[in-house]
Amino acid sequence: MQLDVAVELLKKAEVSLVRYRTTGFASAQVSAKDICEKMNTEAVLKQKRLRKTKRQFSYESPDEEVSDALKKMEISFFNVVVDVCIASLQERFQTLDKVQEKFGVLVNFPDLPNAELIKQCETLSKTLSSDGESDLDGRELAMEMQSFPSLPETSMTTLELLTLFQKKRLKEIYPNMWVALRIAATIPVAVATAEKSFSRLKLLKTYLRSTMAQDRLNGLAIISINREESRQVSFDEAIDAFAARKSRRGPF
Repeated sequence: MQLDVAVELLKKAEVSLVRYRTTGFASAQVSAKDICEKMNTEAVLKQKRLRKTKRQFSYESPDEEVSDALKKMEISFFNVVVDVCIASLQERFQTLDKVQEKFGVLVNFPDLPNAELIKQCETLSKTLSSDGESDLDGRELAMEMQSFPSLPETSMTTLELLTLFQKKRLKEIYPNMWVALRIAATIPVAVATAEKSFSRLKLLKTYLRSTMAQDRLNGLAIISINREESRQVSFDEAIDAFAARKSRRGPF
């Protein structure tokens, strides 16, 4: 998953959830009625008896009770669930959006004015700096983007731009853009892959395999993590290669 693509998908998901909050409950009622008809069940939501709570002080205004069962379900359940989803989406990926703002110049540079382009390039150069040294020069990066030829498409992702650099052999002509694109394309969007890979360890290093050496553990972990590629490997060829390395010639 690429950083710019992930941020764009998250924004679309947020807009979709906001739209679903206004129209989703009505569509859910239609789906529920269809399911009830197939199950030969009456599509009626029973209304529970309203309970009144005793107020300790007379100046407390009692809440208005909702008599309609569907309206109460929409307010107390549907809207709450959707609002929690929207808030969680905004909170969890807030940092990812900030990172995309710094690397967004790599895909938005054709539409930026010169002053804004130089400003964002210098910001990116400061972001990729450590101990006073930066991986790229902001001024030179802006000059490379200003002199970059027209793109084959109006909008391209970082990986598509990186593929274009490799195909047209532009990395020596635009070295700063080449470095910035490689860094942007390798930024992890989520840690799910790393967590999944680390969880494989408890399946490999069990109590019965406590004496396993480090080299064998690394090899088994690589095979287990990259199981899709390992399934394409021919066992016969691997056995023959292993036998050729370990074979010993007998005495003549």
